[in-house]
Amino acid sequence: MTPDTTRIDHSDKYNDPRAKITRRGLLISFAVFLFAISGAYLSIIGRRTPVDKTTEFWGQKTITALQLGERFAITAVDNRDEKPVDLTAMPGLGLLRQAFLDDRNYEWESAGDAPFESRISQNESSETIRFRISDPRGKRFDTVELDLDLSSGWIGDSAGKRSVRMNEHIRPKLRNFLNTVIHAERKRYDFRE
Repeated sequence: MTPDTTRIDHSDKYNDPRAKITRRGLLISFAVFLFAISGAYLSIIGRRTPVDKTTEFWGQKTITALQLGERFAITAVDNRDEKPVDLTAMPGLGLLRQAFLDDRNYEWESAGDAPFESRISQNESSETIRFRISDPRGKRFDTVELDLDLSSGWIGDSAGKRSVRMNEHIRPKLRNFLNTVIHAERKRYDFRE
């Protein structure tokens, strides 16, 4: 049996005698590695959502519900016989959760221990929806309900113990997003029947 001479051996490419590992090369590699680690760390710190004031205002139970709630739905506040709008698998739910969690989305000087219905001025129209957040499988918290007035941007717990206003930047975004979701879901539900 003769050796196969048609096969080309590329061992010279893998064992190039010109390639040398030097101290300078190792230092450059180490510097690039440290730069990458510090960039990743700063990126994580920079993108972290501040929730200190939000946690102080809503309490840990509501924050846990907003972060981990398995079921997220919109229901009617005035006991109308409308089917709840399920947001659980909706694209954009993560952004909605972040909007409610982020300290920067609230006007903290407006926070108080009164229901927001009493804080809406008479000349403003009211368009209130209720968020029902639950965790039926994990049972990490009891059901949390938050009321939001889409017109004025006031949000409060459904018991009416406290309320705060969303800032001017986030109000129109929330209103447009939620109106679109509610109308699309109701049309889809009407189409099925």
